[in-house]
This record gives sequence, C-alpha cells and structure tokens, in this order.
Amino acid sequence: MNSRESLKNFILKVVQITPKDAQEIADAFRPIELEEKEFLLQENQVSDDYLYLENGLMRTFLYDLEGEEITIDFFIEDNIVFEITSFFNRVRSEANIQAITKCTGFRISYEELNTLFHDKPAFRDFGRAILVKEFIASQKRNYGMINRTAKERYQNLLMTKPQILQHSPLKFIASYLGVTDSTLSRLRKNL
Repeated sequence: MNSRESLKNFILKVVQITPKDAQEIADAFRPIELEEKEFLLQENQVSDDYLYLENGLMRTFLYDLEGEEITIDFFIEDNIVFEITSFFNRVRSEANIQAITKCTGFRISYEELNTLFHDKPAFRDFGRAILVKEFIASQKRNYGMINRTAKERYQNLLMTKPQILQHSPLKFIASYLGVTDSTLSRLRKNL
C-alpha cells in the first residue's frame, strides 16, 4: 500500500526544507491508485490532479492529425505527474495522461495546491523546483529531437529510464523517439 514516507523523502530530495515541513506537505496529499490503461487525464478535461507517482509507469500522449497516438512523455516512479498548461491555466487539456502499468501515488487538487502555496512557503519552494526541473527536461527533449540521431535518443532513454523499455509497448517508445516501429526494432537489434 501507499507510504507517505516516500513522498516525504522525495520532497526532501527536491528542496531543502525541514523534515517537519516535508511531512506536513506530504500529509496534504491523498492516496490514489490507477489500474493499467486507466486515465489520470483525458483530452478536453481540465486537469485537477497534481500527482506524486510512487510506483508504476505513466505516459502523456496526443493524437496527431491522422488520429495516431504520439507519446510525448513518460513518467517513472518517484516523480511528479501533471499537465502543466491545463492545471495552472484552468483550460481544457490537449493531452492525455494514462497509466501504462498499475500505479500508486498521492494526489492533491488544484484548489488544495493553491491553499498549500499560500499557507506554506516551503511548498512554494518545492513547486518552483519541480517546475524548473520539468522545464529543463522539456528543453532537453526538444533539443534532442533536433540535434540527436534516433540511435542517440534511444541510448539516452536506455540510460535514463530503462524501466520504460521493460514495461512500455514498443509503439509508445517509437512515437516518443520520433521513429517508426521498424526503425526502433533495428535500433534494438543493433544495440
């Protein structure tokens, strides 16, 4: 079952605050479980979940103009999962967030998050650190799609998130890397 200790430890890794403040922040989150293929968010919904993923694997995807699913991000355990634009701007999401495996974690709603932001300066520091981390990761991915070969992108995924390759269907990985299924098969065979 869920353990708030993992969330508390995650908070302490992200930002330097007291263990007491980290525990108070962790206590504001509620447990959540998602089954394999269950959605945390579907397009056209307004995102209301700020999720700490304790266990499992999730992905964010969009539909392209032909109706094909394009995976734009993967979330592994010990990370925050949410759709930034929809969550903060209170607009309908263009993206979907789906569990690839059974997932457990802790969630907080938009309203609860704002209350924490106002009541706990330590949470503001945590929130800023998460946004900076996500922005940097997004920039690296964008740059990598331009200035790295498919082989380099695949090798980077192997090094940084190997669990994705163990638990995610190849079609999700191929779309994330910006390659066809057959190209991904060749890359895997050659490595």
